[in-house]
Amino acid sequence: MEIEFTSRQIRINKAAQDAAREGIARVARMLGPLTAASCILSGERHLRRFEIHLKSRKFQLVAHGSSTTQAAALRLALEHAESQALRFRDRLRSRKRKAAPDVAVLDSQVGAKEKTVRKTAGAPRKPSRRSPELAVIPTGRKVIREPHLVSAVEAIQPHPLTMEQAVKKAESEDRDLLIFRTAEGTQFVLHRRRDGHMAMVALA
Repeated sequence: MEIEFTSRQIRINKAAQDAAREGIARVARMLGPLTAASCILSGERHLRRFEIHLKSRKFQLVAHGSSTTQAAALRLALEHAESQALRFRDRLRSRKRKAAPDVAVLDSQVGAKEKTVRKTAGAPRKPSRRSPELAVIPTGRKVIREPHLVSAVEAIQPHPLTMEQAVKKAESEDRDLLIFRTAEGTQFVLHRRRDGHMAMVALA
Protein backbone atom coordinates (compact mmCIF):
# COMPACT_ATOMS: atom_id res chain seq x y z
CA MET A 1 0.00 0.00 0.00
CA GLU A 2 1.25 3.48 -0.84
CA ILE A 3 2.06 5.80 2.05
CA GLU A 4 1.70 9.51 1.55
CA PHE A 5 4.59 11.58 2.96
CA THR A 6 4.16 15.30 3.61
CA SER A 7 6.86 17.62 4.92
CA ARG A 8 6.42 21.17 6.19
CA GLN A 9 9.47 23.42 6.33
CA ILE A 10 11.74 20.37 6.45
CA ARG A 11 12.55 17.42 4.20
CA ILE A 12 11.88 13.82 5.23
CA ASN A 13 15.06 11.80 4.78
CA LYS A 14 15.19 8.31 3.26
CA ALA A 15 15.92 6.54 6.56
CA ALA A 16 12.84 8.05 8.18
CA GLN A 17 10.66 7.00 5.23
CA ASP A 18 11.90 3.39 5.40
CA ALA A 19 11.39 3.28 9.17
CA ALA A 20 7.87 4.70 8.77
CA ARG A 21 6.98 1.99 6.20
CA GLU A 22 8.21 -0.77 8.52
CA GLY A 23 6.35 0.63 11.53
CA ILE A 24 3.11 1.12 9.62
CA ALA A 25 3.37 -2.47 8.35
CA ARG A 26 3.54 -3.69 11.96
CA VAL A 27 0.47 -1.68 12.85
CA ALA A 28 -1.34 -3.04 9.78
CA ARG A 29 -0.75 -6.58 11.01
CA MET A 30 -2.65 -5.66 14.18
CA LEU A 31 -5.51 -3.75 12.57
CA GLY A 32 -5.84 -5.60 9.31
CA PRO A 33 -5.66 -4.12 5.82
CA LEU A 34 -5.34 -0.33 5.78
CA THR A 35 -7.27 1.80 3.35
CA ALA A 36 -5.14 4.95 3.79
CA ALA A 37 -1.84 5.89 5.46
CA SER A 38 0.02 9.18 5.62
CA CYS A 39 2.96 10.70 7.50
CA ILE A 40 3.39 14.43 8.12
CA LEU A 41 6.69 15.92 9.30
CA SER A 42 6.91 19.50 10.49
CA GLY A 43 9.86 21.39 11.93
CA GLU A 44 10.05 24.33 14.27
CA ARG A 45 13.56 25.50 15.18
CA HIS A 46 15.17 22.48 16.86
CA LEU A 47 11.91 20.52 17.31
CA ARG A 48 10.63 17.85 14.88
CA ARG A 49 7.03 16.69 14.92
CA PHE A 50 5.73 13.52 13.23
CA GLU A 51 2.06 12.79 12.64
CA ILE A 52 0.87 9.37 11.45
CA HIS A 53 -2.67 8.99 10.09
CA LEU A 54 -3.93 5.42 9.55
CA LYS A 55 -7.35 4.31 8.45
CA SER A 56 -8.95 0.88 8.07
CA ARG A 57 -12.51 -0.25 7.55
CA LYS A 58 -13.21 -0.39 11.29
CA PHE A 59 -10.67 1.92 12.84
CA GLN A 60 -8.95 5.27 12.34
CA LEU A 61 -6.05 6.56 14.42
CA VAL A 62 -3.79 9.59 14.61
CA ALA A 63 -0.45 9.32 16.42
CA HIS A 64 1.96 12.12 17.32
CA GLY A 65 5.62 12.22 18.25
CA SER A 66 7.92 15.15 18.99
CA SER A 67 11.70 15.21 19.48
CA THR A 68 14.87 16.95 18.36
CA THR A 69 15.50 14.47 15.51
CA GLN A 70 13.35 12.92 12.82
CA ALA A 71 14.18 9.37 13.92
CA ALA A 72 13.26 9.99 17.56
CA ALA A 73 10.03 11.80 16.66
CA LEU A 74 9.06 9.00 14.25
CA ARG A 75 9.81 6.34 16.86
CA LEU A 76 7.54 8.05 19.42
CA ALA A 77 4.76 8.42 16.87
CA LEU A 78 5.00 4.73 15.89
CA GLU A 79 4.93 3.67 19.53
CA HIS A 80 1.82 5.77 20.04
CA ALA A 81 0.20 4.19 16.97
CA GLU A 82 1.05 0.64 18.08
CA SER A 83 -0.40 1.23 21.54
CA GLN A 84 -3.66 2.49 20.02
CA ALA A 85 -3.78 -0.53 17.68
CA LEU A 86 -3.24 -2.92 20.60
CA ARG A 87 -6.07 -1.35 22.59
CA PHE A 88 -8.38 -1.57 19.60
CA ARG A 89 -7.47 -5.24 19.01
CA ASP A 90 -8.09 -6.07 22.66
CA ARG A 91 -11.52 -4.43 22.51
CA LEU A 92 -12.42 -6.50 19.45
CA ARG A 93 -11.34 -9.73 21.16
CA SER A 94 -13.31 -8.93 24.31
CA ARG A 95 -16.42 -8.28 22.24
CA LYS A 96 -16.00 -11.60 20.44
CA ARG A 97 -15.56 -13.45 23.72
CA LYS A 98 -18.73 -11.88 25.12
CA ALA A 99 -20.67 -12.69 21.98
CA ALA A 100 -19.54 -16.34 21.95
CA PRO A 101 -21.59 -18.71 24.17
CA ASP A 102 -19.98 -19.93 27.38
CA VAL A 103 -18.53 -23.42 26.93
CA ALA A 104 -19.14 -24.36 30.57
CA VAL A 105 -22.82 -23.36 30.28
CA LEU A 106 -23.18 -25.40 27.10
CA ASP A 107 -21.54 -28.42 28.74
CA SER A 108 -23.86 -28.19 31.75
CA GLN A 109 -26.91 -27.89 29.50
CA VAL A 110 -25.82 -30.89 27.43
CA GLY A 111 -25.10 -32.87 30.60
CA ALA A 112 -28.53 -32.02 32.01
CA LYS A 113 -30.19 -33.14 28.77
CA GLU A 114 -28.25 -36.41 28.79
CA LYS A 115 -29.24 -37.07 32.42
CA THR A 116 -32.88 -36.40 31.55
CA VAL A 117 -32.69 -38.78 28.58
CA ARG A 118 -31.02 -41.52 30.66
CA LYS A 119 -33.55 -41.07 33.46
CA THR A 120 -36.45 -41.24 31.04
CA ALA A 121 -34.98 -44.24 29.25
CA GLY A 122 -34.25 -46.12 32.49
CA ALA A 123 -37.64 -45.43 34.10
CA PRO A 124 -40.17 -48.28 33.70
CA ARG A 125 -43.02 -47.48 31.40
CA LYS A 126 -46.51 -47.71 32.75
CA PRO A 127 -48.49 -50.31 30.85
CA SER A 128 -51.36 -48.97 28.84
CA ARG A 129 -54.89 -50.24 29.08
CA ARG A 130 -54.36 -52.26 25.93
CA SER A 131 -51.18 -53.92 27.29
CA PRO A 132 -51.34 -57.75 27.05
CA GLU A 133 -49.86 -58.04 30.56
CA LEU A 134 -53.07 -56.75 32.14
CA ALA A 135 -55.11 -59.19 30.13
CA VAL A 136 -53.11 -62.17 31.43
CA ILE A 137 -53.20 -61.21 35.14
CA PRO A 138 -56.73 -61.39 36.60
CA THR A 139 -58.11 -58.35 38.38
CA GLY A 140 -57.59 -58.33 42.15
CA ARG A 141 -54.95 -61.09 42.20
CA LYS A 142 -51.56 -60.20 43.65
CA VAL A 143 -48.44 -61.03 41.71
CA ILE A 144 -46.12 -63.06 43.96
CA ARG A 145 -42.45 -62.66 43.18
CA GLU A 146 -39.95 -65.22 44.35
CA PRO A 147 -37.29 -63.84 46.73
CA HIS A 148 -33.76 -63.56 45.45
CA LEU A 149 -31.65 -65.76 47.72
CA VAL A 150 -27.95 -65.09 48.14
CA SER A 151 -25.53 -67.28 50.07
CA ALA A 152 -24.08 -65.55 53.15
CA VAL A 153 -21.53 -68.16 54.15
CA GLU A 154 -18.75 -65.56 54.19
CA ALA A 155 -20.73 -63.55 56.74
CA ILE A 156 -20.45 -66.36 59.33
CA GLN A 157 -17.37 -66.01 61.51
CA PRO A 158 -15.92 -69.37 62.64
CA HIS A 159 -13.95 -67.97 65.59
CA PRO A 160 -15.46 -66.37 68.70
CA LEU A 161 -15.51 -62.59 68.75
CA THR A 162 -16.44 -59.96 71.23
CA MET A 163 -19.04 -57.37 70.30
CA GLU A 164 -16.36 -54.68 69.85
CA GLN A 165 -14.30 -56.96 67.61
CA ALA A 166 -17.34 -57.81 65.50
CA VAL A 167 -18.23 -54.14 64.99
CA LYS A 168 -14.64 -53.27 64.04
CA LYS A 169 -14.48 -56.21 61.62
CA ALA A 170 -17.74 -55.22 59.92
CA GLU A 171 -16.56 -51.62 59.54
CA SER A 172 -13.08 -52.51 58.28
CA GLU A 173 -14.37 -55.05 55.74
CA ASP A 174 -17.40 -52.88 54.84
CA ARG A 175 -19.86 -55.65 55.58
CA ASP A 176 -23.60 -55.15 55.92
CA LEU A 177 -24.09 -58.54 57.62
CA LEU A 178 -21.97 -60.41 60.15
CA ILE A 179 -22.95 -63.54 62.11
CA PHE A 180 -20.70 -64.42 65.04
CA ARG A 181 -20.66 -66.02 68.47
CA THR A 182 -19.03 -64.94 71.69
CA ALA A 183 -16.76 -67.00 73.88
CA GLU A 184 -19.78 -67.89 76.03
CA GLY A 185 -21.49 -69.44 73.01
CA THR A 186 -24.16 -66.78 72.40
CA GLN A 187 -24.79 -66.08 68.71
CA PHE A 188 -25.39 -62.57 67.38
CA VAL A 189 -26.37 -61.09 64.04
CA LEU A 190 -24.83 -57.73 63.23
CA HIS A 191 -26.46 -55.94 60.30
CA ARG A 192 -26.60 -52.45 58.82
CA ARG A 193 -29.92 -50.65 58.88
CA ARG A 194 -31.28 -48.44 56.15
CA ASP A 195 -30.23 -45.31 58.03
CA GLY A 196 -26.58 -46.52 57.98
CA HIS A 197 -26.30 -47.47 61.65
CA MET A 198 -25.31 -50.96 62.79
CA ALA A 199 -27.83 -53.06 64.73
CA MET A 200 -27.15 -56.25 66.72
CA VAL A 201 -29.62 -59.06 67.33
CA ALA A 202 -29.00 -61.94 69.77
CA LEU A 203 -30.18 -65.38 68.67
CA ALA A 204 -31.87 -67.37 71.43
